[in-house]
Amino acid sequence: MKTKTILFVVGGGLAAFALYRYISKQLALAMNWDYKIRYLTISNFDNESVTLQGVLQIINPSNFSLELNSYSLDFYYKGAFLAHAEDNKKILVQPDTTFDVPIVLNVKLSALGAKALAFGKDVFDQKPIRFGIEGEANVTFGGVTRDIDFDIPDYEYSADLAQEYNVSKPLTEVKDFLCQKLYICV
Repeated sequence: MKTKTILFVVGGGLAAFALYRYISKQLALAMNWDYKIRYLTISNFDNESVTLQGVLQIINPSNFSLELNSYSLDFYYKGAFLAHAEDNKKILVQPDTTFDVPIVLNVKLSALGAKALAFGKDVFDQKPIRFGIEGEANVTFGGVTRDIDFDIPDYEYSADLAQEYNVSKPLTEVKDFLCQKLYICV
């Protein structure tokens, strides 16, 4: 074999291997999103339920666009089912971008039960608020449709919810009043 032919075959093999590695790495990045819940606000409140609206911010770190076909997520607080969110609206996700997905959570107060007191205590003590998230998202990438499973047992929504919603100063004043006047220090 001539040296020129050998170099052509080796060069072609290296190029094919590099292309394979690049595509497989981008596919792995596309299937491994980073996400966070940006904010939740109360949109409706009654004796039976609280409706929260918010934005789930998702980061697509790959160099390829993909399409989010649907998602179905269950939210838990300290092991108790909190709410379900799902949507079948298709969203085109551009490469290497952050995109927002609106979410609506309908929290049944009866289902939350005693965990509501634990939630209130965590807010009062200014402790981190953590959720469990389970579910799946259906995406199309390169003409192939796949399901991505979500199983996040300990997602930190907020390090200090009172500070995030600008009520930490009044909360501190209430704590000081309870401690100084009523001798109930928490």
